[in-house]
Amino acid sequence: MSQTRETGQPTQREARLQRVIHATICTLLLPLLAATSGCRLLAAPILMWGKEPTKDVPAEFPYLQGKKVCLVVWADSETLFEYPWVQLEVSEHIAEAMKPNVEGVSFIPNRSVVDLQQREVDWERMDPALLGKRFGADRVLMIELTQYTTREPDSPHLYRGRIAAGVKVYDTGYLRSAPVFKTSVETVYPPESVGQWGTDGRAIRKATMEAFAAELAGKFYDRRVKVK
Repeated sequence: MSQTRETGQPTQREARLQRVIHATICTLLLPLLAATSGCRLLAAPILMWGKEPTKDVPAEFPYLQGKKVCLVVWADSETLFEYPWVQLEVSEHIAEAMKPNVEGVSFIPNRSVVDLQQREVDWERMDPALLGKRFGADRVLMIELTQYTTREPDSPHLYRGRIAAGVKVYDTGYLRSAPVFKTSVETVYPPESVGQWGTDGRAIRKATMEAFAAELAGKFYDRRVKVK
């Protein structure tokens, strides 16, 4: 025993004790290390793919920059009866969506345009370019609402907003001429749901108009969108 200690080598008993202690430590630490490694492995895809993929979408009509635009919203009598201020509300949302994204664009006050629509009952027969010229606008952006609803047709208690419209741009420098640009926009909100029960109809309508305005405004400037 004394010889073993003098040489600095552990005894058999001490060696066995060290092996037991080592095994115990490994047993206790391995699960912790595995969990830590597992978290890192799980986090790796998030770190690698944390940003959602996007793509560039060029403007379909990038020629409203620096222009004074007259927004004109048309709606049928049924829609106007249910939503008397729909023309003003839609035009206001569109202007707000375009101002920060279309460089230098400005708008004729939407209230002035709606006042003319309510004052002159035959405004629909007017040449859009001439209407815009009366306000001193460079371009007229005509939005013809073909659908404006907040409920699913077969489920009156299920809220889901839908707005569809034909969109035309007229150059006020060319009276009685065809539009210089035509497109259409259709928005559904919520986009990936069958609808929402018991939701405030005003909240759904506001969110739908915001989504519609954002989609419409995107026709006039370069943007990046999420890949669906």
